[in-house]
Amino acid sequence: MKKIISVIMLILFTFSVTSCGFLNNGEGKGALEPDALGEAGYTEENTDTAKDSTTAEDNSSAGQGGDTDNADGKLINVTLYFPTIDNSALKTEERDVLVVEGAILKACILALAEGPKSQLLRKPIPGGTEIRGISIHDNVAIVDLSEEFLNSSGLDEVTSRLSIVNTLTGIEGVDKVRLRIEGEDMIGPSGMPLGDMEPAVLDAEGYPVPGETKTVTLYFSDSQAMYVVGEKREIQLAKGASLEEKVLLELMAGPRTDELWSAIPEGTKLLSVSTKNGVCTVDFSKEYVENSPGGTASERMAIYSVVNTLTGLEGVQKVQFLIEGKKREIYTHAVFDEPFERDESVMAK
Repeated sequence: MKKIISVIMLILFTFSVTSCGFLNNGEGKGALEPDALGEAGYTEENTDTAKDSTTAEDNSSAGQGGDTDNADGKLINVTLYFPTIDNSALKTEERDVLVVEGAILKACILALAEGPKSQLLRKPIPGGTEIRGISIHDNVAIVDLSEEFLNSSGLDEVTSRLSIVNTLTGIEGVDKVRLRIEGEDMIGPSGMPLGDMEPAVLDAEGYPVPGETKTVTLYFSDSQAMYVVGEKREIQLAKGASLEEKVLLELMAGPRTDELWSAIPEGTKLLSVSTKNGVCTVDFSKEYVENSPGGTASERMAIYSVVNTLTGLEGVQKVQFLIEGKKREIYTHAVFDEPFERDESVMAK
């Protein structure tokens, strides 16, 4: 029975959705030596403009419980996610972790490496793993781990990374987690980078709620703003979620290829998106127009980055733009109040 559960979980986790410290591979809970991490080479910094709980003086909202000051830092109650021994579920344990100089993400990683209290759960971080760095950008926690994290494989590796993702996204100011190994984005079972991962949706018992994986093509501007270039991306779609919304949010997050550029003007927010009778209506905030750098080239990239991405989805033939809920006659030069069809002439050959 456990074998069957593990096989099912492998499928679900594989298609659903790791400074410089040493995590000693010793025996029992005493295996982790937090002091061994030190501060050399380690950084936990918030590069977002918004206030983030990892650097704020008051971290009381970071966990489920309160916090207590002591001479070495602040004890903060957080919720940690540990895989079960058979990898069939993720279970939570509340823990008071010592946070020094606001580095709550580091404290959570250390607590995960220390391991669970329950003998029915396992450590999600292999011994010998080093924390190369942790930072936050646009509510994405970027965690860089050493290659020892890859000593786990198969279902162990999948549930280990989900343990990190679900734990860190429980911290205020963290919506997604990107894992890196030795400075490079972690590669998933498909051979593609995992990218920014959202927490796994779990039921009350810690078992994953099935979703699905979609492979889509996102279109970004080339460096000369002459053509849009496709970048394939695997996205995890929770049950009942909007594929169009998920795709647009991925598009707005920007490309993973250095030679490509996001054509969406800075500050743009997605207000709504829906598809009816083959027309996908996209409502952007005013920044989509007002923050355009101007010129017909950038205008064309902004429009067809969206249009050619969405019309690559099943059931979408045209895209109608709205700005703050209303049609706009002109973007900066182009007629903008009629639905746009896919234009392959602007796609790089």
